[in-house]
Amino acid sequence: MKIKFFSASLPCAAHPSENQDTFFIDKENNSAGVFDGIGGIAGGKKAATWCAQCFKSRANLKSLEAVFRECHYILKEKGEEAFGHQIGTTAAMVRIYPRDSESVVVWGSVGDSRVYHFSNLGLLQISVDDSVVTQAFEKGWLNQAKAERIRQAEDLKGFSKLEKDLFQGRNIITQAVGLGAMNPRIGKFKARKGDLIILTSDGVHDNLINKEIAQILQKGSPDPAKELVEAAEAVSKGSSLRAKPDDITAIVVKLE
Repeated sequence: MKIKFFSASLPCAAHPSENQDTFFIDKENNSAGVFDGIGGIAGGKKAATWCAQCFKSRANLKSLEAVFRECHYILKEKGEEAFGHQIGTTAAMVRIYPRDSESVVVWGSVGDSRVYHFSNLGLLQISVDDSVVTQAFEKGWLNQAKAERIRQAEDLKGFSKLEKDLFQGRNIITQAVGLGAMNPRIGKFKARKGDLIILTSDGVHDNLINKEIAQILQKGSPDPAKELVEAAEAVSKGSSLRAKPDDITAIVVKLE
């Protein structure tokens, strides 16, 4: 089975000279990752860059959970040394073990950068966001259907005050690599020839709902990552409820 990688990234219009998203693709080890530096504190770009370098250098050496934990502690040290405080980043990473007809994809995530699987069954979000919406679900304040309704909302008609507040704060994350305590979410799934594996920073999926992401992927574009990023950028500059100026990054991995 052949593996083909596509990638695209654009900085936020508010700071066009500094993209705080970073990504890596390691074709030799069939791995890739997307990282979104935490804004609001100095060092967001450095956090994402250092973390990407750390993950890439260790991607094929240890278990994915061990990579997350080691890079978490390294980033803590680097932040304290360079800035005098902790710095943080989201992270979403996959490592693909190809087989003739079916591959195993090991994934890990912290924060709200995502991993998706697109197959003949449609688009499935594999990773779980470390967000206030997920927190509300895990605490029993929302059921699964309401949590997903908030994540995919295109208007707030019929929403309660709590649901409206959660939508407005849907990009608030509850953990990050390099900040405080961290417990990565780790898992694996199987993918077949023709499937796509997608990694996105929140600049993509905060602007685009899953249905729109799936529609773009269904086109069979020669560069699906570029299409996703450009579509998200167009929404970010508009006036829709979901419009959110941000750095925007996507990696699409095609199994051939």
